[in-house]
Amino acid sequence: MKYLCSLGSNIEPELHFSRAKHYLAKLSENLEFSRDINTQPVGMKTNRPFLNALFTLDTALSAEALKQEFNRIEELLGRDRSDPLCSIKDRPIDIDILGPLHENPEVPEYLQPLQTDLQGETQ
Repeated sequence: MKYLCSLGSNIEPELHFSRAKHYLAKLSENLEFSRDINTQPVGMKTNRPFLNALFTLDTALSAEALKQEFNRIEELLGRDRSDPLCSIKDRPIDIDILGPLHENPEVPEYLQPLQTDLQGETQ
């Protein structure tokens, strides 16, 4: 199964991204990352911006087993997942599954490119 996932950090983000990518590479040979972007935190009080990226990976693991692996990596990199407030605190790394990707996803009409006829008129 191929999954779309996210990676985020606001504690030493470059260091933790590098380490997380190293561990993630052990889960899949087919791993592709977007460019990294800086974002402002949402839903938490902090002055530390986040570094975020999307990635896809192919794996035979179920979504539940993959999330367990992501949690294990987060803990290896210093995230305290036992803290009930961990979702609103600064974090060295956050790895989430956004959803499965299919080989031929149905693209909504509004995202499809405009088609033009041979005279260059939009249809």
